[in-house]
Amino acid sequence: MISVTSQNVSFGHRSLARHAERAAAHAAGIISSHFGPLPGVQVLVSSRTDALADFIHESKLALLPGAELREVAQQLRWERRGLRGKYGATELSAGGIVLALNLGKARTVADVNETLTHELVHAYQLSGDDAREEHLAYLRYGFEIEPLPRRKVRAYERVMDRREREARDAERLASQIPA
Repeated sequence: MISVTSQNVSFGHRSLARHAERAAAHAAGIISSHFGPLPGVQVLVSSRTDALADFIHESKLALLPGAELREVAQQLRWERRGLRGKYGATELSAGGIVLALNLGKARTVADVNETLTHELVHAYQLSGDDAREEHLAYLRYGFEIEPLPRRKVRAYERVMDRREREARDAERLASQIPA
């Protein structure tokens, strides 16, 4: 199941937000047919990167009890800075997966379609139990909650690079989403 919410959408991006709401179900169907079933996905569409970063950050924090306030604040600053140049982001949540769509960066319908397709591939990649556990361990390492051997960190970063290439390759499927 996929649900789409719009928040803090600027006047010039309203038509793209409406398109994202309509296209999300189509994109989810395409990804499910090519890769496999998707978990529950909650999509936030916004023109403001700080709102998107807060959404992603809160989803992470719900999964990471025991994080120090200093580290939480630093991670939020990194999230906000990092989302400025990104079209979207995907992260684990307690109920499945959260996906943020940055309308400040995605300026056309094609950008929205490609971003939805790309990020839904990441949602599929994180949906397995093993992938979820690996990602949670990496997040606990990033928030300095639990150490992770350097060998495992490098191995997981290679997995993330492979997943990114796979998602980029799947962007071609966005052409199947109705405009």
